[in-house]
Amino acid sequence: MSSHYYFERWKKTLSKLEGVISLDMEYKETKAHDKKLCDATLRLTSMLGSYMYIYNETVDCYQHNLQVQKTEYMIKIIRAIVARILELKVQLRKLVASEYQFMSRGLIDHKLTTYDAELSDVPPKLERAENITKLIAEAIQKAKERKEHSHIVETELIEPEEKISQKPNWWDDNPEDAKEESPRGINVAAIYEVQEKEEISVEMQESTKMIILIQAHERFRKLRKYLTHQRHKREKWEKELNGTLKPPARYEMRVRSARLIQKICRIYFEIKRKRIQDCKRDEILNIRLCEKICCKDNAEKLAEWNERSTEKIKEYNKEWAINRDTLKQHFIKRKRDVIEDDIREEIMHWFRKWYDEVSFFHEIPNEDQGGSVLIVKEELPSPSEWLEQYEAYLEEKRANKNKSAYDLKWEKLEAKKQLKMEKKAEHAKKKMEEELLKKLMKNPDYHPGYYYPESKKIEHILEAMEDYKKDWSDLDISEIPEVKEKSVIDIDISNAYMDAKMEIRKTIDEDMRENLKLLQNALKQDYKRNDEKMPEQIKEKNRRKKKKPKRNVEVNENIVDKLEDLAFRGFLKEYPRTKIEDFIGDPNFAGDDLRCLLQPSQAFSGETRSLWWERCREIAHGSHNILLVGAKGSGKTTLVYALASVNDAVLYEIDSAGFPEELFSTIYLQQLANTIAACAKATQPSVIYIKHVHRLYYTKVPPEEDSENLNLISRYLLRKLFKKINKKEKIAIVASCIDPWVTKTKMLKQFPNVVLLPETNYSAVSIILRNWVLDNHIIPKYLDIQSLAYVLRGYSFGHIKNTLSNFLTADRIIKIAAHGLSLDEIYDYFLNSSEEKVDYERYLKWYTEKSNWGKKEKKHLEEQREFQDALIKWQEKKKKKKNVENTISDVSTNVSSNE
Repeated sequence: MSSHYYFERWKKTLSKLEGVISLDMEYKETKAHDKKLCDATLRLTSMLGSYMYIYNETVDCYQHNLQVQKTEYMIKIIRAIVARILELKVQLRKLVASEYQFMSRGLIDHKLTTYDAELSDVPPKLERAENITKLIAEAIQKAKERKEHSHIVETELIEPEEKISQKPNWWDDNPEDAKEESPRGINVAAIYEVQEKEEISVEMQESTKMIILIQAHERFRKLRKYLTHQRHKREKWEKELNGTLKPPARYEMRVRSARLIQKICRIYFEIKRKRIQDCKRDEILNIRLCEKICCKDNAEKLAEWNERSTEKIKEYNKEWAINRDTLKQHFIKRKRDVIEDDIREEIMHWFRKWYDEVSFFHEIPNEDQGGSVLIVKEELPSPSEWLEQYEAYLEEKRANKNKSAYDLKWEKLEAKKQLKMEKKAEHAKKKMEEELLKKLMKNPDYHPGYYYPESKKIEHILEAMEDYKKDWSDLDISEIPEVKEKSVIDIDISNAYMDAKMEIRKTIDEDMRENLKLLQNALKQDYKRNDEKMPEQIKEKNRRKKKKPKRNVEVNENIVDKLEDLAFRGFLKEYPRTKIEDFIGDPNFAGDDLRCLLQPSQAFSGETRSLWWERCREIAHGSHNILLVGAKGSGKTTLVYALASVNDAVLYEIDSAGFPEELFSTIYLQQLANTIAACAKATQPSVIYIKHVHRLYYTKVPPEEDSENLNLISRYLLRKLFKKINKKEKIAIVASCIDPWVTKTKMLKQFPNVVLLPETNYSAVSIILRNWVLDNHIIPKYLDIQSLAYVLRGYSFGHIKNTLSNFLTADRIIKIAAHGLSLDEIYDYFLNSSEEKVDYERYLKWYTEKSNWGKKEKKHLEEQREFQDALIKWQEKKKKKKNVENTISDVSTNVSSNE
């Protein structure tokens, strides 16, 4: 990678971010107002898309940044941008009452595409500890060895039984006779060898025949192509002689159109060639990796590039840490005495100031409160401020002098009650205002319109930008090599001096506290000598510290054994590294237009990926429960793998359909729940994937599954898991459901966040077919995949992929090479398969009627339609009223003219 390339790109990205913030601030200051809901959503989605584009740019620069000191500033800016993105998403959800955002029109206004606003990565990522990674790898390896060993033992136990059951044959009595000739003088072994040779030769003959047949077909294809070309040429020549050929366009028009086509094509291919050349040049110079242009299918090269870059960054970080430590130790050794004298003089000057102004000494804060650093920062009260506080403290003390402890406690409770009542009144007031606003929104006469919502997160972005500019603006202009790569020594020197000073200050604070005690004793004696009462320290209220949840992160031998046992039983899973982009499909380009027309709009794969990005980053902020609803093969497992891969999480999988009957016992299920919870806590971040969760919430258990006691799993496994896992722990519980309409409403209470997977539409199927054609060179490139994609809509992703891979058998590959391939063959193969098209309307009906998100969407759509009808009636009334007023005015003018 090139430090200069990403250095320049980072500066450009910051300038773009300033432009986006200025537009956002302009909307905020001018209080942008939209009369229609469609215009308000369009304005918000355009801002959301702009921030998403900037986020992608900043993340790319952060991941390829080689200047280790800038990393902290970059993370701060990225987090501020993420906070603004999430705030805009919340504001849009309030406005549209839907979890999904359609952004095609909003992106067009800012000259962006859906690819620019595609959120994929979630930095800064959670990194699993190296010891836990090794531990899990060892557990999985030991589990594999145990499985192999158990399989070998089983075969060894079965083989002797088979040998005992078999009757002895006559040729087993004397094995040497088999080598001798038969009674007729024929060598039996030689005959077997000859037969084997003949069988091999027959196979070779068949394969050579097939090769010759393919070659013959290829020669015939070329001949047929040549003859067809000659025939078309002759037909054209005959028509021209007979005068029936259509006259060509005028020569000038043909030349003009040809030049126009040439011009457009040349410009297009020139841009394309330049992009590919730039990409190849950057790769050779080790500047960057153009994944989308040159390395689309080269995953190994991309992985190698990323690994090399991360190793380089780690190396620079280690070097930087060593340099800082050496500089700090050098400062401590060289300037310890000077620093100690400076700190003592600062604190003594502070003591003198307090004595001169109020004849009192304030205590030095403890180390956990900040120490003497608060004196330098001027965060402690000044003597005059303290005097005012002390007078108020004395008055309060005098007032409470004759009150008992019970009275003081009762007063505190009353104050708390009063505060609660005030908050309740404020909440009721807000609720009334919201209800009034809802009523106004339904009335066309008093509809207030939609104002641009205020933001609390823009300030964080501005603060992060200001901090960066304050420390790096001058250095970025200088463009010295250390600003682009490794670290700047001057910054390290100032930071090392500050760290050394902080380390020395801790020891000085202890000494100065002892001096403070001597000064206070001397001051006490002075007050006693003068018969005056010495002021006392104001007792600060001890703030209760929030109890942090206990986390069993210690990995002991017990946890190691449990992990191995879970891996052996199939609950601890290995999963392939998956990206969010692997959930293929396009966004719904017409979604926002349909919403403007007050029609229901479905979320496609693009919107699902955007929603899943939020779920992926939520693991870093605590546990959450998600329910994935969709047909079999609709991509639920892909999303779970992406969630685990992005967060480098450990995956635990519970399949209710794969539980053996002998394990349906309360003791085993409770033990399993305890084991999974303990291991998930120890190996955070973790993902617990519960497959076929609908089987645990049946309204009526099917007769074929009646033998299995599914209530035991939901009662002793799921409930215990939910109780064991704390909300602040980095553990996600994801459940998948295929038939949601056969379940109880209890399932939605347990999993409030429902993600309905999109229908397999034309764009997704065409992408699958295109990849299939590119991966298999035997398939002709002229195959009409557009028509096939249109026909195959409705089948699940998994079924389409599996059927296409099963379609290409050895016989069919030979047949395609000889006779080509038609769409009818592929479609007939799909029709002959066991699975049918997914009834997606059934899923949509359940989603809109049962899930919370679907109900909100449906209610909002009905309210908007009612308002639209009311608006039309109001406009008609207004028009009629205007017509009546016009007629009256006309009549009055006529009467006056006649008079």
